[in-house]
Amino acid sequence: MPTKLDTKPTITILYDAEEDRVREQALARGEKFPALVCNQIEESLTKRGYTIKKLAANPPVKKLVRQIEDDNSDLIFNICESLGGDGSEERRIASVLELLDKRFTGSGSLALTLATDKSLAKKLFDFHQIRSPDFAIIAPGHVEGNPKLNSFPVIVKPIATDASIGINAKSVVDNFQDMMERVFSIHQEFQCPALVEQYIDGREIYIGLLGNPPTMLPPIEWDLSKLPDGMPRIAGSEVKWDDWKNPELKAAKEFVPEDLLANEPLMSKIRDIVLYTWKSLQIRDYARFDLRLTAEGEPYVIEVNPNPWLDRSAEFAMAARKAKPEMSYGDLLEKIVEVAMLRPMREKNGKS
Repeated sequence: MPTKLDTKPTITILYDAEEDRVREQALARGEKFPALVCNQIEESLTKRGYTIKKLAANPPVKKLVRQIEDDNSDLIFNICESLGGDGSEERRIASVLELLDKRFTGSGSLALTLATDKSLAKKLFDFHQIRSPDFAIIAPGHVEGNPKLNSFPVIVKPIATDASIGINAKSVVDNFQDMMERVFSIHQEFQCPALVEQYIDGREIYIGLLGNPPTMLPPIEWDLSKLPDGMPRIAGSEVKWDDWKNPELKAAKEFVPEDLLANEPLMSKIRDIVLYTWKSLQIRDYARFDLRLTAEGEPYVIEVNPNPWLDRSAEFAMAARKAKPEMSYGDLLEKIVEVAMLRPMREKNGKS
């Protein structure tokens, strides 16, 4: 798939060095570990004629700032979702890139702040009247949102993690006592408030948007109906990351739901919702929207993932392969490069 670029830019892939350490430790224990996304991107774009180098981000930040400042690539492919394993640093990495006037892929620091802090995102959904589960945010000694949220079941999550970290089979609770136990567990383990959400019973649908302005990729559904009895129908950490430990979890499959694609009124409704949410959170380049679709055909926005995981087997790459025209993994990466290179840079005086 040809790009609109006259020449191929030089690219630096920025990622958290902790990923290298985690992989090395796993391999040392004799465990299987997939190729890191930074290596997948490097391999794919190198084959397509791009000059690629990698920058593994390590604390302290002062050293990292100097490394980024000295980088002379045309574009930084930013997949740095954490620093030293701390996911809260993702938005700060984007801030550094912005302050240093670096052109980089994906959303900026504001969108990352709004979307990755679930409490902020929920308040924006509420303000913009985006259909999302009713919620309460419970911090020690302080409650926001709907303090009278007492209709069970509910799901309890940390407010500032992604990749389903902190969400598992114990997250869906049916009574007040279990809810508060889960809330206190999150306070202790993650040192952050807990998000208590109305549990939406329905289909788990992922919608990818790509480009500026964005186009919608085909929906991906995660079929959770065959999970073991007694396990909630959610894509928790066990389902996403621990299926190799428990063969029963492999029954959860991802696929393109043809019945949704054939339902143009429903797809139009979903398209309107995700595009409006994209604008409300000031996202750019690419993102994945996690929805729940009720039996009555009502879509609820559960959360938004700017700069979603770009593993070649993940939902975003899967959706690109199913698009028309079809995009291979390399095509998808080149498209992300293209939209970042063609996006106007904002000057320091605020003019573009």
